[in-house]
Parts: sequence; structure tokens; C-alpha cells
Amino acid sequence: MTVSPRYRHTGLVLARVTTDPGDLDPVTQTDPADPVAVEQDGRAWLAKVWARPEARDALTLASPVLGARLDRILGEDTSTPTAKELRRAVVSVASYLLRWQRRATPFGLFAGVGPVAVGPATAEVGTRHRAVARADGEWLTTLIDRLDRHPGLRPRLTVVVDTARIVRDGRVIVHRRAEVGASAPGPLRESSVRLTRPVQYVLTAAGSPVRFDTLAEKTSVRFPSASPDKVHALLHGLVDAGVLITSLRPPTTGVDALSHLIGALHAAQACTLDDLAAPLRELDAIRADLARHNNAGDPAQARRIRAAVAARMTALAPGVGHALAADVRLDATIAVPERVLDEAARAATVLLRTGTRPFGSAAWLDYHARFRARYGPGALVPVRDLVADSGLGYPAGYLGAPRARPAWRVLTDRDAALLALIQQATLTGAREVELADADVQALTVGEHVDTVAPQRIELGAEVHAPSTEAIDRGEFRLRITAAPPAHTSMAGRFAHLLDDADRARLAATYTAGPAQPPSREVFDTAVAVQLSFPPRRPHNENVVRVPPLLDDVVSLSEHPGHPDPARPDPTVIEVDDLAVTADAEQMYLVQVSTGRRVMPRIPHALDTAVQSPPLARFLAEVADARSAVFRGFDLGAARVLPYVPRIRYRRTVLSAARWILTAADLDTRPEADHPETDRPGAVDGEQPLRSWRQRWGVPARVVLVQGELRLPVDLDHVLDRALLYTRLERTGRIELHEDGPPDGHDWIGRPAELLIPMTAITPPTRPLPATAAPDAVLQPGDSAVVHAQLAGNPARFDEILTTHLPRFVSELHDPRDPDPSVRSWWVRRHRDMIRPETDHHLALFLRLSDPRHYGALAARLAAFAADLDSRGLPGQLTLAPMPQHPARYGHGPALAAAEQVFATDTTAAITQLAAARESGIPAQALAAASMAHLAAAFAPDPVAGHRALLECLRQERGPLDRVLRDRALAVADPERKYRAVRALPGGQTVVDAWHARDTALGAYHRALVQQDRDPGTVLRTLLHEHHIRAVGVEPAFEKETGRLARAVALRHLALAGAR
Repeated sequence: MTVSPRYRHTGLVLARVTTDPGDLDPVTQTDPADPVAVEQDGRAWLAKVWARPEARDALTLASPVLGARLDRILGEDTSTPTAKELRRAVVSVASYLLRWQRRATPFGLFAGVGPVAVGPATAEVGTRHRAVARADGEWLTTLIDRLDRHPGLRPRLTVVVDTARIVRDGRVIVHRRAEVGASAPGPLRESSVRLTRPVQYVLTAAGSPVRFDTLAEKTSVRFPSASPDKVHALLHGLVDAGVLITSLRPPTTGVDALSHLIGALHAAQACTLDDLAAPLRELDAIRADLARHNNAGDPAQARRIRAAVAARMTALAPGVGHALAADVRLDATIAVPERVLDEAARAATVLLRTGTRPFGSAAWLDYHARFRARYGPGALVPVRDLVADSGLGYPAGYLGAPRARPAWRVLTDRDAALLALIQQATLTGAREVELADADVQALTVGEHVDTVAPQRIELGAEVHAPSTEAIDRGEFRLRITAAPPAHTSMAGRFAHLLDDADRARLAATYTAGPAQPPSREVFDTAVAVQLSFPPRRPHNENVVRVPPLLDDVVSLSEHPGHPDPARPDPTVIEVDDLAVTADAEQMYLVQVSTGRRVMPRIPHALDTAVQSPPLARFLAEVADARSAVFRGFDLGAARVLPYVPRIRYRRTVLSAARWILTAADLDTRPEADHPETDRPGAVDGEQPLRSWRQRWGVPARVVLVQGELRLPVDLDHVLDRALLYTRLERTGRIELHEDGPPDGHDWIGRPAELLIPMTAITPPTRPLPATAAPDAVLQPGDSAVVHAQLAGNPARFDEILTTHLPRFVSELHDPRDPDPSVRSWWVRRHRDMIRPETDHHLALFLRLSDPRHYGALAARLAAFAADLDSRGLPGQLTLAPMPQHPARYGHGPALAAAEQVFATDTTAAITQLAAARESGIPAQALAAASMAHLAAAFAPDPVAGHRALLECLRQERGPLDRVLRDRALAVADPERKYRAVRALPGGQTVVDAWHARDTALGAYHRALVQQDRDPGTVLRTLLHEHHIRAVGVEPAFEKETGRLARAVALRHLALAGAR
């Protein structure tokens, strides 16, 4: 079966290209472990590199610390550096230069970004690249922290409450960011204040920006008994704790954060404060210099301005590692033909098809199941309530989540298929696995037609070809280099480098609509919103600042800033206006005030697991939680193999060949005899590495991969091997990936990669379910419903249902009692499909006439469980809360009518199980007939009911047991008053139970109609619940039973002449 593309490129493609000047000369054959070689060759080489203005500028911007070290080593008036210092400088500079030569990933001045046209292949890269500089995130944070504490300035600033705040146990809690200079954000850090009445007032009053002194006045008026000093102390405490955010802190939708700060200072008239007037003038001058730099046409002039402004910034806020950050707009004209982008679209489709998570991650599958169990389908739960500890919290694996990520993993059929392909290639000596369409099918998890594809994705790919003419002839290869999560973007960060037309084309890719909408109405209620939030580590502000690309923004923990008359502000959607709902297949984020479905987009590629606040990650993921997880090719269980060959589909390398190298492979030992070399992990000679390469067939040109580090190295060069040894010693394990062919970048003359935004061609229609606010959970002990769970072997549940449970319930009823304690009862079987290793349980629900009977009924249940246990049957009893699902079943009279359906359906299921046991007829056959009968009764007429069943039970493919089908058709004969069922032992009881259920279904149908609800939305649930009562919880069985029920419904429609 041919793989048809599910994505198409949007017309905007970006190129990421190294700005390597072409004549860099790293000392690749100098051994850093040899002090003599380093002293003789290394120092002269450093001086040669440092004398080049463009190299000095790029290195200093990348690492000011390294720049200062080189100034010290190469200066005339300093002492001679030690061998250790010189070696470290050589290795550091060489690493940067090798990166500059060999990598296209933007970083400082080493690589740039530019648009790519679609047309005949063209590659003209000039030298007048334009650097766009701005204040570094840590430098700016240091300055703002200092200004924020100024006692004369703070009262003039506007403040706003942190929108990501949490209220827990009488305290207001916010998450604090890591300190400036931190190498990692670390665990979540909380800051809190008591939620007193004045604090509650301030939280409400500061919902939108208000001046600090004005807020103080309002608070004093509201609480006249509090002195002004106490009110000011309260507000200062809230700012210091991070509960209130001042206008000095720029939102991440502002790329020019320095201008935001200057604007806030001018708005506060900081120039009238004696000790701030001069710093403000200096900031104005720095901003002017940066503007001159960013508009400079001459790279040499830009370098001079950059050096001068960096010095001024360091003087203003000393002690910060970086003062400037920069991105580069390429001086290049690049075009690729349509066939290159079509090939990338096919590769993206194969990545989606062969992914290991076609219906969402395990954490989100679990969260979706728990949401539906607790709140019910259609429940509209406010986001704050949902992620609170009193709700479900965050999904497993999130920062601050109540559940850790599961550590176990099951070997799947996909793993087996991929391992077989890898083993076959290894045995035959093939260097790659070439996937045919049949292999793609074998690696597909589930039915690919059921997969919900993310609406927007991005794909990074290298084009390998010897010339542009070869590309036009179709003689090229692609290699996938990046596949960011669908809710993030690698392109948005560079939007500020694009012209207005290209920026608009980029923005259009983030909208909620598909490339080819199947119907306009379906997507009119979906809105894409830009998610804006500060990173957990100030250093990462350099990569998260993206201008507004969408009309709506969800802003977390940010001050909205000052209105810009030149640009209309986006509409801000508050967190309190967001809620989550779900149906059987998907979760949805909804704007409560409008009823629109919200699709958050993070327009940058900052890691969401650790570097981003958990609420931002939750909002970004929940809207597409059950969609397929788009990512690079997943090796699955093969990821632990020491070698995996290249995996290719058509022209595209989906996964480069990969080797795992450990310290044990080289038998490395620290060289205690040569401490002066300062070479951790040095080995005794090069033979171990040569032997390892020969054994595993490792080429010279590979990419060293360690976490986020990607460094192309040439193992034939001494310096490159030294870098490998150093990295290996630090971690004990590294990955080496096959690099592209030597002439792969000849078409453009340097390392380059394309970044291709794509949108789904025809995404599935997913209208929002009918929603309602969730009802309170009924807690054990004081509830009108007893929810008891009997855990144990599910093979014994039929015996409990048919023999022991009816006897127990009959003992609860006293025919002489006009007000019985139990008015109705029903059961459900339960199995956790996300964690199949957990216990199954049988859930029993008893509707009480009065909550006062709960204690007595609990005691009776305990005795019943003990009796089961004494008989060797499952008797592990748990009294559990009772969730209510008005969005699923209706409310008030409709919910009461639904419970009568549950009760009568339970009776029908038990009688069917008994009849099946006595007669030998398959329980599935009776259940299928019962489901068709149920649908006929839950409709204005049987024909409408059978048609509704055909609509809600999807037609499945594959062989169907003919004998089982014939048995189902034989017992499903309403025209003959179910004569075949009546003939069974206990058959009359089954038919009587069906008729009793008919009455309850009719009443429930009328109740739903009276509440303006579509009964058809409930039918699928009623059919599912009947199956789990009458057969069990097994998806494969349920699909088969559904097919039998469809066959019965089709037979009835044919007999009625209604097909």
C-alpha cells in the first residue's frame, strides 16, 4: 500500500546555514595532550585566529569568558600561561571553529537564517550577513532585578498579578525562576504568602495593570484600619514574592526587551530620580547604538559598534557573562524545487505512520482516562481546578506531578518488526535498512486511518546533492535533522529577521485551519493562540522572544507591557477563561466565555519538560493530547543496541546510522603518570579506538551526540579524537551518528539545512462535545450512593454477578418496608487499559433513599465481601467516591432516568449471563442481540434506533466468525417475539428484563429531549456499558460484538424495508 502524504508545505521554508568564512584553519592534527605540540603550534595558531576580526568577534560573543582568557594569554604584558591553560584555550577555540565550519544550527554569529524560494535549485551565499543584536536575557534580568528594588521607582510602576498563581491551603503560591547564571533551572521552587482578606483584594484589583501607589490607595480605602505603612509593606512583600509583577519585566512577545524596559522607566518618570537619571540616559544611548548596529550595512562597522556597546553594557551591569545576544539574517539567495518539499512531506508522513505513540503519550492516555472517570465526558473543568492538587494535578512526568513517569516498557510488535529489519541488514552486511511501503505498514502501531495527525508540524532536513543541477534532476537525498514536538516551533524564534510578507506567511502556518478544510463550519469555532511565558531560567529568554504572530495570546506570569500605537495589541485570553473537556477520543481546551476551542502554539523550541513552567506545557499539550506524537524516527527497543544501521525511505534518511560508544569499549583509564597533560580519559595509544571503529564499521566523519550537543567530528584528525575522549570521560557514554556524504553540501558549498513548516492536508473533523460543569464528587460515608469495588480475578466476576450479588441485593429489600434503604442498584466491570497490570474490579453502585443508611449498608457490604473471601472468590472491598457525570448523562430528572437504565441494564446483563451459562450459547451473541434491542428502544422508533446504532458503531474490517454471527441473528428476532431467546433456559427472564429496560430507556430518551440534549450522543455509552456488564472489558471482544450488533441491526432494517 502506497504511503500517501498527509502534510504539505505551507510555501514558507527557512534555510539555516553556517556563516563560516571558508578559510578557518583549526589545528586538527595537533594533539592537545602533547604539551610540546600545544606550546609550539597551539599558541601561534591562537594568535593567528585572534588576529582575525570576524573570528575574534564571533568567539567573544559566544563566550565572553573565553574572549577574556585569550586576551590574557595572548597579551604582551601578562605572565606565561600554564600548559593546562593553553591546552584548554586551544581545545575551546578549536571546538567553536569546528562548530562554525560544520554545523548549520543558529548560535550567535556562527550560523544564520533566511527564506527559501520554491523553484529551480539556487544557492548563492554571500558574506554580508546581517547580525541583529539585542540585550542578553541574563544581563537584562540582572538590571531589572536591581531597578525593581529601587524604593523610589517601585511606587511609580504598574503591577499585575501573576496569572499562573496557585491558591492552596490558605496561601497564594507562585513558582520562582532560577537565579541569573544558573546552568539549569533545577526543581520547582515555590514562593508563597498567606491569603488574607487584603491579599485577596489585591489579587482582584491587580487583575489588570494598576500603578503601585494607586493600588496602595485603593487598598487603604478598602481596609481603613490598616495603616499606610502596613499596606505598603504588604504590596512590597507581594512584589518581592513574585505574586505581583512590575511593568519593568517585558513579556516574551516583545523581541526588543530593552526598549520595553526603557519605555517603562520613562512612563514612571525615572529621569526625575537623581540616581536613575544617568543610567536611563545610558540605556537610551545603548538602545540607539543597537539600532545603528542592526541597520548597519557594513559588517566591519557592525563589529565595531557591537564591541563598543558590549563594553558600555558591561559597565552598567557588571558580573554578567553575556551582555549581548545576536541572530543573523543570511546574505543568501536559496531556492529548492517542489519535489524536494514533496519528498520531505512524504518523510513526515512516514514518521507519523511509524511513530510509537499514534494516540498520544502514555501519560496523556492515562490522564484522559482519569479525566473521563472522574469528571465524565463533556465535563467543562476550569484549568486551575484541574491541575490543582485537589483535581487531577499534572500528567505523569510533569514537574510537580503527583505521579512519576512509568519506568517499564512493553516489547511491541513494532519493536519486533524493526529489530528483525535491523538484524537482517546486519547479517547481510547492508549499511542501511531501506523501508518499503510494506515495511512502513509493519511498523505502524494500530490502524493508521484512526490516527489523529497534528494539524501543524515542522521538519528539519539536510539536502545532500553534488550540485544544484543534480537537485533539479531529482538526484538528491534528504536527511532528517529535526522534528520538534507539534506544539512547539523552531521557526518562530527567527520571525523578527523576516520581512513583513514572510512573517505573515509564517504566522499563517500557526492558525487552526487545515491546508484544505473539508468544511468551513468545522473550524470556525477553533482559534489558534500564541502561548507567551518567561522561561524557568533567565538565560533562555534569548530563544523565547517571538513577536505576536497570532491575534490571540495566552500570557502566563507576565506583565502585558505598554500599548504600542503602531501595532494593535493581540487579544489576551486569561487562564481563568480556559477550561478542559473531553470525549471518548480527545481532550479539548475551551475558552469558556466564547465556547471556542483553543489551540495553543508555542512559537519557539524551548524544552517544555524542564525549561518551561508546567502550566505552559500543560496548556500547549492538552489541546492535542490524544493526537499522534510527532517526533524523529523512534528506534524503540532498538535504541539500546550498540549499532543501528541507517534507516531510509525513498530518498530520505529517516535515521542516520548510530553507534553507542562507552568508556568500557576503549578500556579508558585516567593517566596518573601524566597529570601535566590535563587530559581526562586519555588512553594508552589510539589502538582501542581504531579497533572499535574497525569492529563496528565506524566511518571517520560522524556526529558526536551528547544530550543537546551535536558536533560533527572527523576521527582521522587528532584534535577531533581528543574532543571525543574528553566528552567520553565526562559521561562514560556517547552516541556517534553517521554524517552526510563528503560532497553532500556541495550544492550550496557549506553545511545547511531546511526548516519546513507543514500543515495537515485534511485533518479529521473534531467538533466539541456538549459540555456542562462537573458536579461534586460524592464522598464515602455521607452520600446517597454507595460505590463499592471488589478487586480480583475477572474470571470470577460472572459467578459473583449471577449467583452471589443477586442474593445479597435481595436480602437488602424488605417487601414490607414502604421506604427501602436501597432504591436501585447497578454494576460495571473496570479494567485500567493504560496500566493493564493493575487489578480489575467489579464496581457496585447502590442508590440509597437517604444518606443516613450509608453506614449500615457499608457494614452489610463488608459482611458480603467477607463471605466471598471465605468461598475463595474475590473479596477485596474498597468504598470509593462516586463521581457524577451530568455532561455525559444529563442532570436532574435525566440523571435519575439514566440510573434506572443502568439498573435495568444490569438486570438484563445478569439474566443474559445466566442464560448463556445454562444453554451454552455464547454471551457475545446474546449481548449483540441485546445491544440492537437497546438501540431500537432508545429512539422514536426501531428503524431510527437501528440506524443510530450503525452510525455510532464503526464498521470494522476483517473476518467475522460466521457461526457466532448466525447465533446472534437467530436470537435477535423481535418479529417472532424473541422465540429463540424464550426457548433458552432462563430465556423468558431475559426477555422480561429487556422489556423492563425498554421502559427505562423510553423515559430516559424523553428526559434528554426535554433538556435539549441529543440522545444520540449517549447511545454509544449505553452500548459500551452493556457490553462491559454482559461480556467484559476487552476492546477486541467489544469490536467483535459491535460487528455482530451491526449485523443484527442491518437484518432488522432489511426486514423492515428500510435499508
